[in-house]
Amino acid sequence: MSTSSNSCSCCPSIKTLPSNDVQEIRAKFLTFTDGLVAVGDEGHLLPPQCSRFINKYHHFRFRDDDVLVMTFPRSGTTWTQELVWCMTHNMDLDTAASTPLPLRSPFIEFDALTHPGHGVEEILSQQFAERHPGQDPKQVGVFLDSAECAKSPRTLHTHLPFSLLPPCLLDTCKVVYVARNPRDTCVSYYYHQRLMKSAEYVGNFAEFVDLWCRNLVLQAPYWGHVSEAWERRDHPNFLWLYYEDMKENLPRELRRLDNFLGTGLTEDQLGQLTQHGSFSRMKNSTATNFSINPTMAKAMMTNDKSSFVRKGTTGDWVSHFTPELEAKFKVWETSGGEVAKQAAFRNI
Repeated sequence: MSTSSNSCSCCPSIKTLPSNDVQEIRAKFLTFTDGLVAVGDEGHLLPPQCSRFINKYHHFRFRDDDVLVMTFPRSGTTWTQELVWCMTHNMDLDTAASTPLPLRSPFIEFDALTHPGHGVEEILSQQFAERHPGQDPKQVGVFLDSAECAKSPRTLHTHLPFSLLPPCLLDTCKVVYVARNPRDTCVSYYYHQRLMKSAEYVGNFAEFVDLWCRNLVLQAPYWGHVSEAWERRDHPNFLWLYYEDMKENLPRELRRLDNFLGTGLTEDQLGQLTQHGSFSRMKNSTATNFSINPTMAKAMMTNDKSSFVRKGTTGDWVSHFTPELEAKFKVWETSGGEVAKQAAFRNI
């Protein structure tokens, strides 16, 4: 096992947003009291506290046996993490069912996104204190430290785009990227941002679509994120998956994952994983649906009636978009350039 060094790469830039954009973000997202900042050349939006960690993310030491699950939020992240973790951990479904996914598959940049009181933060803080007595976890980052110290083989996950991670990432480890129809992604993200205390969105759906189309939601711009991955789709250490393909035929996509990861699962094991990764199992498991995990739900979530694992469907945007919103979104979709034309997104 080896790690990447990345000693020669520069830290991504951090720029403030125009004051009117900051005020609008603050008004709609109660947690973002200081607004958001634009990071890197594409201006990906993150909370200002990312300044403490962005250099660490850009120089994160990946190992050659890591698998990184990368997505724009609400594109099938939790689902794919669970599948990849099981495949790379000898189909240990008992541990998968009993141990919360964030403890098995660390979220690299969550220190830059969350606030004190996250459901697994107490456990991670205890581990951090044992490893680093006397050090300030707010400066080091308990989630980042958890990712760095996790035992191999690590299944890590991120919503950061390639440009904010080490330049040699794909030359070091495997990356699984999941893309989803942006209309469904937008709908799912709307409910997610209402639900999570890390955002506390209080506007309506039409206002959220407007913010989305103006690249004023957390982790935006969507097209910048997706295009950075699309450009790397032919790299041997990269696998591009579509959420819609996974929903349509999960056994087929699991075979693709198995071939890519080299895990050599039998047909019986792939069948077991298909059942384990079903929407009903994921929604009813406290290890993956944090809405039904009392400790994590209390720490992470508002009183919104939505669920962390919500519908798991495709085409749900049809029941949310008015003709006016669809027209607005179509204009935004033209800003996707070549990736919007070439990638086989459904319903565009």
